[in-house]
Amino acid sequence: MKVLLSSIAKNDIKLLMRVFNAERENKGIEFLDDLKESITKIQEHSQTRLIIEKQITVNKMQNFPVHIHYIFENEDSLLVTAIFKED
Repeated sequence: MKVLLSSIAKNDIKLLMRVFNAERENKGIEFLDDLKESITKIQEHSQTRLIIEKQITVNKMQNFPVHIHYIFENEDSLLVTAIFKED
């Protein structure tokens, strides 16, 4: 499955990496690794369900206070629309 990032999601990732690096050195890299793992889990979960209608879904990351907003465009592509940090 192809993973696409909206321009908003790309900017969100860059910003969150800076935020987490400001908290602790290399925490931004840890965030990026965890984000990749979370997206892989979303892809794996998609294999077990039918994609009937396009709707934005939200998935909370396990190790960071971050929510991934995404939509399955079709059976072959996952679009990450935004990534938000909890307040």
